[in-house]
Amino acid sequence: MAQDAGVFIIGGSAPECDESGKIYNTSAVYSPEGKLLASHRKMHLFDIDVPGGMSFHESDTLSPGNNITIVNLEGYGKIGLGICYDMRFAEPSTIAARQGAFALVYPSAFNTTTGPLHWELLGRSRAIDNQVYTILCSQSRAPPPSYPAWGYSMISDPMGRVVAGTKEHDDIIYATLEPGIIKETRLAIPITSQRRHDVYPDIGQLVRTP
Repeated sequence: MAQDAGVFIIGGSAPECDESGKIYNTSAVYSPEGKLLASHRKMHLFDIDVPGGMSFHESDTLSPGNNITIVNLEGYGKIGLGICYDMRFAEPSTIAARQGAFALVYPSAFNTTTGPLHWELLGRSRAIDNQVYTILCSQSRAPPPSYPAWGYSMISDPMGRVVAGTKEHDDIIYATLEPGIIKETRLAIPITSQRRHDVYPDIGQLVRTP
């Protein structure tokens, strides 16, 4: 598909079984020539035990990835890639931004409980934290008994403004990601240059990449 259309494709996420039999939730990135550029294995597995409520353990089936994924899209720049629950952890996004990513991309499947509470909030927060674009791609919502995905795919700019979005149904959204907006945001609110690395470490230098 990437080769036919002449575009970069970040292919959502799908189960991947390695040679040892471990299963990962993996997102693959393809070049306009159809070449596999990178794959991200979901790092943070969703294991919860709510007293008197839900108990769910992704780790019963999946193994965690152990690398932060930063991909260079030739002609455009670098992106950071995470999957769903990875978005709740600020450190990988900060590392990607500190290493030059202009956007953070999260294929996800929040549900109708966590979605209305945290979906937009997290997408905008990761954008504001790092003064980059965030791209959140969700499954559309299917009728019961299917998984109740939240939907609401969205794109936020470096100021945390939602510049494109949809609702719970199938749709395509578009946005122009302007490097100038990143520069303007960082000049107006210079958190990048005002970090106190004399007090706390620069986590952009503490990273495992493939």
